[in-house]
Amino acid sequence: MHHVATAPGGQPAAPRLLQELAETLQRLRLGGPFYILLWLLAGMASGLWERARWPFVLVALAFVGLNVVRFRVRGLPDSAPERAVRRRLDWIWTLLLTNSAVWAVAVAWLLLTTPSESARTVAAISSYAFATAFAHNFPMRLRAAFAALCLLYLSTLGALIANGSRFELIAVSCLYLLYVSLALRRSHGEYRQRLDLEDELRRQRDLFEQQSRRDGLTGLANRRRFSATLGDWCARARTDGDALVLLLLDLDHFKSINDRHGHAAGDACLCVFSARLQAAFPDAERELVARLGGEEFGVLVRGGLDETVRRADVFRAAFAVQPLALPDNALRCSVSIGVAAFDPRRDGDGEVLYHAADTALYRAKAAGRDAVAVAAPA
Repeated sequence: MHHVATAPGGQPAAPRLLQELAETLQRLRLGGPFYILLWLLAGMASGLWERARWPFVLVALAFVGLNVVRFRVRGLPDSAPERAVRRRLDWIWTLLLTNSAVWAVAVAWLLLTTPSESARTVAAISSYAFATAFAHNFPMRLRAAFAALCLLYLSTLGALIANGSRFELIAVSCLYLLYVSLALRRSHGEYRQRLDLEDELRRQRDLFEQQSRRDGLTGLANRRRFSATLGDWCARARTDGDALVLLLLDLDHFKSINDRHGHAAGDACLCVFSARLQAAFPDAERELVARLGGEEFGVLVRGGLDETVRRADVFRAAFAVQPLALPDNALRCSVSIGVAAFDPRRDGDGEVLYHAADTALYRAKAAGRDAVAVAAPA
């Protein structure tokens, strides 16, 4: 049975959180160069390049440095612990908010010191474009995104008000701020809905995968899972030298139960037998109990032959003497068991081991049933 190992440092992050990290990281790398380009354009249009060259250059270098950091942030493997993923997301949002704050201070300085109406227009349009892009590209965390949007937008709007820009421009800016805020809220809702839908799809996929590997009547592993595990464990036994034993079990005279008591009683008999067999071999790490079809069952045991044969015989004897408590009556039934141990000299793959156990099962039935037969060594 496959078990997901706990990641060092805590529980593995949920797929939803890993998806948020991947999407945030992907979008992080999109906007960085535009802050550099639009700052250069606005600065040249406003004359800051000539009037305050070194402060202007320092702001440009700050955007370059932030852009470099954006591209250096890396994702995490799917096995990363939840705490590490959340720390990485917090770092990314700190970077985004820092970038927004630098733009807010720089563009407010530009607007408050520039008399050129065209330069103000370039700066304002740039701020509004960044705010719009942020609302649509970073809706993952609503509060943090709204904080970044306010940094990008309100500094520009405040500077326009402070330097006496036209009323029409102020009014349009306020209305557009309302639109961008509503767009951010809607984007956040749609993003959450998409994550919910993908969570449901993953849940349905996992459920389907589980059902496709489990017997519908008894709840045991089905033949598909048994065959896959048989191949895996045989390969491991060949590589590591671990002991591996296969039991094949068949209920004796089961057809007569169906004929005499009906298929409902037969199904109930199979369920009771399955529960007892699972209780006799409960170690999910080293044992696999499966229904192979009809009244035939298989048990894989990663353990020694002698001890496994002893346990099989104890189960056989107990099953024969303890009646099956069915809804309408109690039936006595017996089971025949064939046992084969993995032998690397004989067993090239799981099919050879299965054939050896099946041959032993045939011998147990030929000997009068209610017996355990062990395959001869190679």
